[in-house]
Amino acid sequence: MGFTAMKSMKLVMVGGAVAATALLSACSGNNVDGNGSAAKSVSDAAAVKQGGSAGAAGTAATSNGDVNCSKLGGQVGPAGGKQMDLIAVQSTSGSIPGCTEAFTVMTKYYELAPSQGEGPGHRVLGIEGHWDCALGAEEEFTQGVVNCGKDGGSEFMIKTAPTAGKGSGQQPAAPTRRFPNTTQTVQFTGFDRSVNMAQFQLITWKKGGADNGHYVPVPGDGKTYRLPVSKTAQVFGAAELCPGGDVAIDQQGRGTNPCTEQALMEALTGPTPPLAEIHVDKNDNIDVAKELYRP
Repeated sequence: MGFTAMKSMKLVMVGGAVAATALLSACSGNNVDGNGSAAKSVSDAAAVKQGGSAGAAGTAATSNGDVNCSKLGGQVGPAGGKQMDLIAVQSTSGSIPGCTEAFTVMTKYYELAPSQGEGPGHRVLGIEGHWDCALGAEEEFTQGVVNCGKDGGSEFMIKTAPTAGKGSGQQPAAPTRRFPNTTQTVQFTGFDRSVNMAQFQLITWKKGGADNGHYVPVPGDGKTYRLPVSKTAQVFGAAELCPGGDVAIDQQGRGTNPCTEQALMEALTGPTPPLAEIHVDKNDNIDVAKELYRP
């Protein structure tokens, strides 16, 4: 149920091959902002070249710690298509991909997606040997937002984002957060490695039947949602989630046996992803997952 179609076309960024030109310009101190101003300092140029968050903070850092590479190297997009900002996403541990690598990967994605992209999301795996990219789901799909993750994890991620107005000097439009600071009851349905997000449907308890009740999809909501799992997520098993564990639940049937994020990842990618109660933090990351016991 996961979210994931023509001749090959070459990527066109602002001014043609803007990524390479802008990156070289940044390193030599030439104008690359898109508004006629030069890179502010040597550290800014280093941020483009190496992704250093300290140098990027002066001119390209956003309010949430991400780096808007397009402020230093121009917007990106398919040939003749919508141009968007390129964002290097800051992980929960503070890691940020380098803008040089970000431009290389996104350029390659737009080049490969028309001929090699899989499914509605035009997913392309193994870009530059490490990166998986695909169009986002729902609103992001409509906007044309592309999400990329490196080496199947969430430590290094990049994405495109529409701007609040014309020109790369604008801040990216704020992302839509689905469930910030909430607790949800879910049926996990898998893990999308192309964007490093857990997939799930919302469920609710329905009384009646052989076991005096069972979980069913929330009436009127058959959507499959996707959220990242925090690198510091707390995971608790009830019976099957933690390998070799005994049944350990509270009075509501929620797991109390601590286990690892790796155990959760294995369950999400296995044949029977678990039912769970999840807590979602302010950044829309799953930071707590408690397996729900089903006899």
